[in-house]
Amino acid sequence: MSSHPVSFRWSVGTPDAHHADVNDEMLERLQQRASIGFSSHSPSAAPRFDALRRKDEILAMVAHELRGPLMPMQLAIHLIRRASADRPEVLRSIDMLDRQITQITRLAEDLMDATRIDHGALRVSKAPIEVVAVLAAPLTAAALAAAQRGQTLTVQIADRALRIEGDPARLAQAVNNLLHNAVKYTPENGCIAVNVLADGKDLVVSVKDNGLGISGALLPHIFDLFAQSSRTIAASAGGLGVGLAVVKAVAESHGGTVSATSAGPGTGSEFTLRLPIVLERRMAREPV
Repeated sequence: MSSHPVSFRWSVGTPDAHHADVNDEMLERLQQRASIGFSSHSPSAAPRFDALRRKDEILAMVAHELRGPLMPMQLAIHLIRRASADRPEVLRSIDMLDRQITQITRLAEDLMDATRIDHGALRVSKAPIEVVAVLAAPLTAAALAAAQRGQTLTVQIADRALRIEGDPARLAQAVNNLLHNAVKYTPENGCIAVNVLADGKDLVVSVKDNGLGISGALLPHIFDLFAQSSRTIAASAGGLGVGLAVVKAVAESHGGTVSATSAGPGTGSEFTLRLPIVLERRMAREPV
């Protein structure tokens, strides 16, 4: 396999931010509650099953209601931005609204994915795809987000001819979630490194940062649905703890895996997505 690294670096300074710590005890209490099971022979099993079903219905309904107003709001923002090109004070407010709508959109998507994962019904539609094409949008979005936090994002793609059989939308979502986490949990002026390569018959996408790291108590549960990190209140406020569960579901639906490593709080972390290569360097083998 030929190796032609492609690197991109962005670095823009932003003001310092302060985060409040959340104790590991909060995570442990959440995990203890989540681990409480019930026997099918228990007289309370039926009511609890009904409660779980109602929970899923409520999550789906809330997600649907959240998504409904978003498109007209985004259109209104676009029109106001065009009409206010010469009014910087209005544009600043519009940018703030745009960021908030983006968070609501992500919340709605997380809720929908949570119900699908709970039922093992995450929709996947596979086709032959070019890895570079799938990664383009997530990497661009991550570059912009990292620049806003003064972070340096480095990308190395060992072979741009790699092709796999997969769902391009879901794979882009999985990589985007990993990058989003890296940006969110890495402090300002930190570094994030993305490496894409072929390891035997696997495609490997690793996202490594020098951010807040992961505690030993959280690490075994980091891909659990609704697992909340004990890193910071401010960082975890942007999501429900669904993103990494989606990554795991997408990886497994493609016959792959995802793993996380960290030496502990303050040491950064690395997430590795491994997917089987079905069509490796097909373009490179085709006759000209």
